[in-house]
Amino acid sequence: MQKILLTACLLFSCYCSSFAQNFEYNANCKQAYQAIFKLKLAEGIQILEKEKKENPKNYLPYFIENYADFLKLYVNDNEKLYNAIEPKVSARLDKLKNGNTNSPYYLYTQADIHLQWAFCKIKFGEYLSAVFEVKKAYSMLLENQKKFPDFKPNIKSLGLLHTIFGAVPDKYKFGAKLLGLRGSIEQGLKELNTVMKDDNFQFKEETVIMYTLLLLHLQKDKSSAWSMIENTNIPLGDNLLNHFVAATVADHTGKNEKMISVLSSRPVGTEYYPFPFLDFMLGYAKLNRLDTDADVYIKKFLAINKGRSYQKEAYRKLAWYYLINGDANSYKKYMQQILQIKEAPTDEDKSAQKEAEQNFIPHKELLKARVLSDGSYFDKALAIVNAIQPEKLNRTRDKIEYYYRKARILDEMKNDADAVKFYLLTIQKGETYNYYFAANSCIKVANIFEQQNKKANAILYYKKAIALEKDEYTNSINAEAKAGLNRLGN
Repeated sequence: MQKILLTACLLFSCYCSSFAQNFEYNANCKQAYQAIFKLKLAEGIQILEKEKKENPKNYLPYFIENYADFLKLYVNDNEKLYNAIEPKVSARLDKLKNGNTNSPYYLYTQADIHLQWAFCKIKFGEYLSAVFEVKKAYSMLLENQKKFPDFKPNIKSLGLLHTIFGAVPDKYKFGAKLLGLRGSIEQGLKELNTVMKDDNFQFKEETVIMYTLLLLHLQKDKSSAWSMIENTNIPLGDNLLNHFVAATVADHTGKNEKMISVLSSRPVGTEYYPFPFLDFMLGYAKLNRLDTDADVYIKKFLAINKGRSYQKEAYRKLAWYYLINGDANSYKKYMQQILQIKEAPTDEDKSAQKEAEQNFIPHKELLKARVLSDGSYFDKALAIVNAIQPEKLNRTRDKIEYYYRKARILDEMKNDADAVKFYLLTIQKGETYNYYFAANSCIKVANIFEQQNKKANAILYYKKAIALEKDEYTNSINAEAKAGLNRLGN
């Protein structure tokens, strides 16, 4: 009897040991994950295939390979690719459902795939379906947290969701609460910060990227976001994705020279998944500096890009390049190209479409000041604006833009008093028109008032920004205004 019990125990032990391997984050998985987050996608997939053969009962490779498809769609938002990947996502979820239900990875891996797929659906305009993917993910993560409260991957994903839920615009908050989606920006960032401090955390790479971009885009903390780059929390080296993140933060924090440096030194080679958007970024960064070779990189993007986003905007930037260099005919030619493209997924694409439809040539000097200002070359931009005599501008739009450009430049130069003066002039002269200048001036002047603790004034202008009609950047202006109102508890 004793031998039978001993044999049974040994068999049960072997069975449990084998079953527990259903989610094994081993050396192969770690290596594959790190390769994928460098955008060495083929290398990562090859390692995962090796792991599947060597350890067929390990289900984590199916989860990690979803990162590769997720990143493909974010790098290259091609509809055919989206349709090809969709059944693979469903197959992976079905596979993971057969895993060990007693593992903390069981619910977590399914939840994270639902979450990744939600972001992909948002990118392709399937908003309602994306909401239900988020709801599934959140429910699974909450259930998993109850079972495994200290499981760091779970805390990472909840941190992301809590941050996003905290930034939900007011008009959607009721619906979010009905779905049980609750959180705050502060709560989410704290959760992400907690887990990413652990150097041994298995999913640290993505957590640091998340945290940095959330600081930048939702918390509007440009200084802290750039510190994440400067302090090498996001090491560059042979990591192409990190070069993109660093360049993005540099772009949004007024560090055009850093952006050019990062993109010029990025790793290249066939081992990396094609990322043509980086050529576009380098092209418009060089345009901001008025470099004579800016067109080379923009044209390269247009030649090899397979995605939908920024096609129209790239043609507009190319048109600007030629106008600034005195070639109005090429400006017209490339603006006409915009009208031949069907989709306008981003606010920038919509703005480019609007400019093309208006069929007018921008004021060359105002445009030059605009691109210099975009690159944070404020002294040069201000000198150009100061040389313009507003009373000699013939078009109403140009007159309003003159005050707006001057306000923006003075704002960036930290001259708050004069910036407010010219923002208010822009609002006064532009609020009866649907140009975006007045609405965005409301945002900018509200930001200044918020920093000065003039809460009532800030709320007034955030609300005005939403109320005013605008022909461009509607989504981003409204989102920024609502985020400001949320910060002020209104």
